Amino acid sequence: MRDKAKRYGCWAGNPNGLPEDPKRCIAEVYRQHSWIPGQCYRKRGYGENGLYCKQHAKKKEATP
Repeated sequence: MRDKAKRYGCWAGNPNGLPEDPKRCIAEVYRQHSWIPGQCYRKRGYGENGLYCKQHAKKKEATP
């Protein structure tokens, strides 16, 4: 399992970004009309170690 929490949305204006929410999917997504990535808002429970939502778990399995 992972030992360090991931950070989302790190950029020059916010170098520390936002900490990972342990209840939400760990996939990094871009919101509509934004160039700063953030954490997926769906709940976890699928995929590798139960870290992904159902949608991103399927995408992760599909990539070789």
